Amino acid sequence: MKITLIALSSLLFSFFPVSDDVTDRIGVKGPLEFNGVNFNLAWSDKPRDNYYIQEYLPEGQKPENFDEMLTIHLFATDMSLEDAVKQKGKELTKRKNSDPLCNYQITESPDGKEYMVDFLLSESKGDDMTIAEFNVYRYKQADLGNNQKGILVYAYSGRSYGEDITPFLKKLKDEKINYLNEMALTNIPDVNIINQE
Repeated sequence: MKITLIALSSLLFSFFPVSDDVTDRIGVKGPLEFNGVNFNLAWSDKPRDNYYIQEYLPEGQKPENFDEMLTIHLFATDMSLEDAVKQKGKELTKRKNSDPLCNYQITESPDGKEYMVDFLLSESKGDDMTIAEFNVYRYKQADLGNNQKGILVYAYSGRSYGEDITPFLKKLKDEKINYLNEMALTNIPDVNIINQE
């Protein structure tokens, strides 16, 4: 049976409340390293029977107001990677109608076994943009044992606020390729569902 993936975005654009839960549910305690920065497990949840999410932050940052975040989304589903990525593309295309900053690019790995989606999102109050966020999502198949397959999405998010948005976007033009290369070369940790609650 195919299960539809919910929309995948970082905490700013998600549907789940912030909590103090830092239970490792998928066997990835961290810390994780990305682009020379260490990220520690800061929050986790199981919002649906088939969906696990864990967020990792640099020391001193909080989920509700971060500059950088790594997230692992794990779906127990037999949906193909191609269909999951197409669904993300449709979500972002729809978002373009209400988000002037939103744009995205989908890249398939040379062997066809993985995909990357990089995209920009923003949030505004009136005419003022209050938050801008750059994301790189790497999609791959996951073996969950007992002949069960899943989809793992390893995600990096960088964010800026208020008056810092313009310099953030200018800097991103020069650094975007570095983030994409870093994500493509990152060794994604193996997952193992250890907490069913």
